[in-house]
Amino acid sequence: MSKIKDLFESGKIKSAFIPYFTLGDPNYTDSIEFGKTILDNGADILELGIPFSDPVADGPVIQRAVARSLKNKFSFDEIFRVTKEIHEHKKETPLVYLTYFNPIYHCGIKTFLDRAKEAGVVGLVIPDLPFDTKESETLFQELKLRDMDLIHLVTPASTKKRIEALKKTSSGFIYYVTSFGVTGERREFSIDLKERIRFLKETIQLPICAGFGISTPDQASQISGYADGIIIGSAIQRIIEENGQDFPKAKQALAEYIAKIRVAIP
Repeated sequence: MSKIKDLFESGKIKSAFIPYFTLGDPNYTDSIEFGKTILDNGADILELGIPFSDPVADGPVIQRAVARSLKNKFSFDEIFRVTKEIHEHKKETPLVYLTYFNPIYHCGIKTFLDRAKEAGVVGLVIPDLPFDTKESETLFQELKLRDMDLIHLVTPASTKKRIEALKKTSSGFIYYVTSFGVTGERREFSIDLKERIRFLKETIQLPICAGFGISTPDQASQISGYADGIIIGSAIQRIIEENGQDFPKAKQALAEYIAKIRVAIP
């Protein structure tokens, strides 16, 4: 059983809190401490972004985070080293990579997965990899061999036919994109969000975690009432952006924000 499946079936949580931030922003040393701080203040799963030069699914806040990260010297050795240090801090909390397919392909699928697993990663979210491709099928099978998960994104535009078809290469949970467009904080969500998530649960029979736009405790509280998890990235990345040059201040602001969201999710 994968670590993510075990978490959702354990009965310990009603709705998971899944924070996200980009590794290497503003530097890799601070990333380790930011990761530890997020784990200590309530993350059920931690999503780590691997910086990539063309983050097509991300809005301006995360794009700027990626740009800051790439000012550092990028290397897979550094990515996996930092990931492992975060993992060692709290081994029971699952780590997931959000990455684009190019870095995986460049590293080599088997090599990437072996090193990711050794660093503590148990699942991948890959926004630019359609489920109905040979690469997706290959990746799913290789992940399965390692008890790791391939977490697909579903959008409001996804048809019932595609949703039913992606069940074959999905595991862990489904990342439901709450609104059209790229990542970023939003004030309102679609009026049929609750019904859409219920439909996905019944169709795919995996936990449905909602992301893209959630930023406030009130939003997290509301959506966690019917979603199996809440994913927050841009709001966390904004805290790092606004306070990143003052490490103690950034760490404290992160701790306070994560704790507030944690309390808001039942």
